[in-house]
Amino acid sequence: MRAYCFTVERIEVESEKSFEDLAASIERRIPVADLAVFDRLVGAGATAEQIQSEVQSMTGDLGFVMLGKIDQGPLVSLLGKPKKMSTYLIGNPVLANRMYERHPAVGLYAPLRASIYQDQHGKRHFTYDRPSTLLAQFEDGEIRAVAEMLDEKMANLADDLAKGEGA
Repeated sequence: MRAYCFTVERIEVESEKSFEDLAASIERRIPVADLAVFDRLVGAGATAEQIQSEVQSMTGDLGFVMLGKIDQGPLVSLLGKPKKMSTYLIGNPVLANRMYERHPAVGLYAPLRASIYQDQHGKRHFTYDRPSTLLAQFEDGEIRAVAEMLDEKMANLADDLAKGEGA
């Protein structure tokens, strides 16, 4: 067994949007991946070009697809105070593969995780770990290049989500 210690920056932005509008904004910017298409590509032994084309057709303007959403709030609200919180798995399998080719353990961090929640004061937040700090542990130039690209995409999303209702 090996243990790796590294420092990660968690980015958190407060949003003027309601929790529901915040979730809708994320889901508008990051389309849900059609996982059945992924299964079909695997079953057909698709070429790299076919995979790239299918993934590209699913992505939003950030080049991401949503690979999963966990709406944590309803269940945990039954255990105590009411909570609004959701976690998203977002990424791009083609882009992630550039890192997987270099070090398969990157799969622990790609797809990325991002969360929205409403705090105890009613303020809404969007939070995620800065990809470049999360992936710096691999000490690889190609992984670093992809991570820095992901930093920009996530910052773009965070800026959009921080805007108010009219944004």
